[in-house]
Amino acid sequence: MTEAENRVAKRKSHTKSRRGCFQCKQRHTKCNEARPRCGNCVRLDIHCNWPVIQNQYSASPSQSNGSSHLSPLIVEQRPINSPDNSEPSDADLSIPDLCLLHHWMSKCYQSLRPYQISIKEDSLWRDECTEIALQHPPLLHGYLALSAVHKALTVPSSDRQSLLLQADSHISRGLAIYRKHLEAPSIERAIPMFMTSTMLFTYNLGSAQLEKPEDPIDGIHHCFRLLAGIKMVVMPFWLQIKDTSVFSHLVDLAEGDDTESLDARGKNDTTPEILALEELTGYLLSMQDRETCLAEINELHKTSIRLRHASARSDEYSLILGWAAQLQEHYMHLVSAHNPVACIIVAYFAALLAQARPVWWVGNWPQWLLTGCEQLLAATPELAKWLDWPRRIMNARTWSVVSTPVSFDHPSTGP
Repeated sequence: MTEAENRVAKRKSHTKSRRGCFQCKQRHTKCNEARPRCGNCVRLDIHCNWPVIQNQYSASPSQSNGSSHLSPLIVEQRPINSPDNSEPSDADLSIPDLCLLHHWMSKCYQSLRPYQISIKEDSLWRDECTEIALQHPPLLHGYLALSAVHKALTVPSSDRQSLLLQADSHISRGLAIYRKHLEAPSIERAIPMFMTSTMLFTYNLGSAQLEKPEDPIDGIHHCFRLLAGIKMVVMPFWLQIKDTSVFSHLVDLAEGDDTESLDARGKNDTTPEILALEELTGYLLSMQDRETCLAEINELHKTSIRLRHASARSDEYSLILGWAAQLQEHYMHLVSAHNPVACIIVAYFAALLAQARPVWWVGNWPQWLLTGCEQLLAATPELAKWLDWPRRIMNARTWSVVSTPVSFDHPSTGP
């Protein structure tokens, strides 16, 4: 191993949790100590085990001063492996659940797009998507969890700790049913399963806004895996669902903004900063690694051109995340291993995210990813210089949590 590789391999130390779960201790990650599953284990969809067995739910800090009272939602939850929890009934919706459902229908669904949605889209999200969720428990739990996170972020007077407990509970229950449905795919559940998959991805990005991930590179790698999972859900029934109204609105590209049309409009356009990454692949890479990274750079360059030529009525995140959804398995492995070249490519992906109109569930991820790469390359200035372009993009933006976007203006994608 070269001296440069040795320097890159050095990782920053992590703050350990004194009363954290075993999984966070093993990963040397700070645990938020929320029970029964901490925030990290919920986001990573893994089991959560604790050193000392306590009550299934712990009280929030505001409830700890001599009171053991929990909100009605927390009291009414059953263990996710309970035999009667596979298909929740209407009776499972407590008053706090209904409050979250109201927040979903009145505010949250409108906040998922980077623009004011049309009347037709508003009806589809408020009525049709909610109706589908009421018939498919994993999607309903997902919407309630996403609503809880959005409310915690955007409503100043909200009880954040209680909302986080509700979000963790709902996402855990939804995942338990979702996994069962994955084992027995059917055309009847194809659309709801696709909707649930996209919701899980959005939830993972959005819930991180409440607690910055210890390692953003690991966090985005997990989200890349979730995007790959969406393909597994969709592809078996692609012909049956691709032309449905729900699917087309969830993908949400304006008419004339299909990839072929965008490629034709941008055929003479380039993003030289991304193309320059081809030179980077000559550093520290084997032949297979180099070919893999070159392919992803080429696709990222195509995405940057499509983003520049898309109309304001298209959701640019559909284009940007389309790159992430098509990543090769070998490149995913390189990101997981914190290969410096692969991570620099991630920083350029983050720069595209930073060029899009802001949405709350993306929030600080572009800056986090850049910072993660800067820390990874701190000891290798010969590689750190490749972060100059993403850094200029980030410095040109002002970040804030947004609730309901109102502008139809398309951002400039220049440096």
